[in-house]
Amino acid sequence: MEEYLLDTNHVIPLLREQDPRRGVILAKLSTIAAESHVCIATATLAELEVGCCFQEKGREDAQTEIREVLRSNRLDIRPFTQHTAAEYGALKAALMRQFAREEVRNAAKWPEVWTSPVKGQPLGADEFDLIMVSHAMERNMVLVTNDPMRRIIEGISSLGSAPRFDNWISIASGTGSSP
Repeated sequence: MEEYLLDTNHVIPLLREQDPRRGVILAKLSTIAAESHVCIATATLAELEVGCCFQEKGREDAQTEIREVLRSNRLDIRPFTQHTAAEYGALKAALMRQFAREEVRNAAKWPEVWTSPVKGQPLGADEFDLIMVSHAMERNMVLVTNDPMRRIIEGISSLGSAPRFDNWISIASGTGSSP
C-alpha cells in the first residue's frame, strides 16, 4: 500500500475549478487504490489557512471549501508528531551543516536565506518545505510536488535516506514524474 503526501501546489488546483491542473490531479486521485492513503501535512493546511485569513471577506466560506475538498478527495491530514519532529531535526541539522553560514544572523531560523558556501546557490526552500519533507521521510510517503527541492535532496544525502517524489502535474505536460 502506497502513501502519498500532497504539497500545497497540488492542493490549490483542487480548489480552483478553472485551473487546468485540477483535472490532471483528480484523474490521478481516481487511480489511487482505496486502501492507499493520500494525505496533506499540517503545514499544507496552515498554508491554505493563510489564504483564507488573507481574504477580507469570505474566510469561513473558504475554510468550508477547503474542508470539503479534503473530504471529497479522501485527503487525510497528517499531524506534526514527535516522530515528525525527530525527522525534521535531522533534516534541518543536515541542511544547516551544508547551507547555513555562521555570519548570517539567525541563520538557523531562516532556511530561505541559506546559501551553499561552495556554490553560493540558495537552498531555495522554506520552513514549510522542510516540514513536508520531514512528514514524507517519517512515514516513507511519496511527496507529490512540482517543487524540485533538489538542494534539500543534496543536503540530506548524509542522512542515508531521502524522500520519494512524484509530480502529478507534470503528467499533463509530459515532463516526467519527478520534480
